[in-house]
Amino acid sequence: MSHASTAVTLAVALSLLAGAATPVSGLGAASAGHEQTADRSLVADRVGAPPYDGSDTTAREQTDDASGSFPEGNVSVTRGDEVTISVSHSAAANVTIGGPEYGFHLTVELGGGGTDEIVLDTRRTTAADPSAFVDGGSATLHTPPLDEPLEPEDYLLRVDVAGVERDIATLTVEPRGAVTAESHRAPGSFAPSEYVGGGEDDDANVGPLQSTTTAGSTVARGDYAVMRIEESGLETALNASDLTGSAAANGLKVNFTQTDPGPNHEPREYVATDSANVTVLPNLANDEFYVLWNTSGVPIESRNGRNRYRAALTLTEESGLSDGSATAASTTFELERQSVSLSPATDSVHYPWENDSFAVTGSTNRAPNTELEVRLRSSDPNAFLELADATVREDGSFGAAFDLSALTRGTNATLWVRGHFPETTQEVRLVAPDPTVRIENQTVSGTSVGVASVEVPAGGFVRLTDASGESVGRSDYLAPGRHANVSAELGTALFEDQQLRAELVRPGEDESYDPGAAAYSTAGYLVNDTAHVAFPPAPTETSTPTRTATATATPSATPYPVVTRTPLDPVGATQSSLPLSPGVAVAALLGAAALLARRGGSP
Repeated sequence: MSHASTAVTLAVALSLLAGAATPVSGLGAASAGHEQTADRSLVADRVGAPPYDGSDTTAREQTDDASGSFPEGNVSVTRGDEVTISVSHSAAANVTIGGPEYGFHLTVELGGGGTDEIVLDTRRTTAADPSAFVDGGSATLHTPPLDEPLEPEDYLLRVDVAGVERDIATLTVEPRGAVTAESHRAPGSFAPSEYVGGGEDDDANVGPLQSTTTAGSTVARGDYAVMRIEESGLETALNASDLTGSAAANGLKVNFTQTDPGPNHEPREYVATDSANVTVLPNLANDEFYVLWNTSGVPIESRNGRNRYRAALTLTEESGLSDGSATAASTTFELERQSVSLSPATDSVHYPWENDSFAVTGSTNRAPNTELEVRLRSSDPNAFLELADATVREDGSFGAAFDLSALTRGTNATLWVRGHFPETTQEVRLVAPDPTVRIENQTVSGTSVGVASVEVPAGGFVRLTDASGESVGRSDYLAPGRHANVSAELGTALFEDQQLRAELVRPGEDESYDPGAAAYSTAGYLVNDTAHVAFPPAPTETSTPTRTATATATPSATPYPVVTRTPLDPVGATQSSLPLSPGVAVAALLGAAALLARRGGSP
């Protein structure tokens, strides 16, 4: 056989094989005949497309231009939640979810072209009518209804346009995660009804609640016990208007139950949405919801153990997510009577030289962020009522301040927290300016005199005067306020015991001492005090005693070299200006004669 014959034979064989093969994707050329028509009819039935009409040419032209896809690719959902599947298609399309091998076979017919969304509620897949759990398109369920919500699995997604498969993806149904609960508290002034339905997709506006609530299980009666639940797979089951566990509540129940009612007593129970005392604020976009229990109407018993409540989320059989009644999450709360304490930050007596701001502090078991009103009231002739707001901090403390600059002094005022008068009321004294000085009897050993105490409203000096009114000393500048053990320096030394008077005088410019400055007075009387001050006696001048000569042994002469000097010749006249008396002259002459006679008798 020649090479050409061999090539022809091979080409014919390949052509025959190609003509006999069945196209997998439906894009290959179709073979004629009744058998091919029957195969197309089966495919059409499988995907929900119209049966094949035998027009091969028209079908091929349409499929060449058709398109379909899942723009977001694979999608996932938690069992019990709903999922949105986006489908883009150029013409009428059929979307298949699952199949017979999954025990769940659903097709959804989409008309026209464009991008559509199919919303599948995995919790409601137990319904016989697929329209109960599918939103978007025309759904057909090809398998019996499920006994339980769609189970976790990877389900095939397929889109067909004009009977041809155009794209596939995966729908992953994940198991439900753990449901957790936390204890929080919120101020009794919070109004949950104002925030219902204020968020997206019927969620509540939980922002204001999140900004005011704090973690904690101890709740003062009148505040809100807030149960925060982090959910998984409950977003379509949650009926914010009914959480009683009934069919209308989709089998979800939230209640607050007394844990220890005592013997022969039924526990008190407060069920969510069963009364106005419990409100639900869903935030399912973030897989959470809040249950707020208003405790203002809850009795407080004397035994603390009977004021403990268990808050629980229960899934009943109606939910389809539990075989029976099962607690999904729980937490506890301890209720207490409200308590508030209040006191001035420093002292209940306020002096004029102190800061004009009068600060008070307190503590309470009220919920953090609670707004309290502190009041200061006087009914004296110059009556006043001052109000100050205080916000409870997370540790239970609070503080406020009053501006006293414009208030009349010399009066008493009542201080308390509004709504808590019995436990917070107390008296505050607003002292009027009252200058005083006190000096005590003393003995001074130096140059300063001690002043026991001084109270000076506007600053000044202590001036010391003697009995004649002369100033003998003063202190350094004293700032407004109270002072103790003030030292006043004497201007001159004093040596006699005497009465000294201490006066208060006002300062001059720039807090300097001004001898002519006015003195403080009260009711027309000079502010002063007197005391007996003893000084040491003045030192006495004494003559220096004459020393008596005492005979002492003549010390041995130290042999020093002797220098002989030639005496000067006497001058003719004496240098003395004093004349000799006659007696002295006669004695001198007699002495000279005797000396000459002695010299004459010598050999």
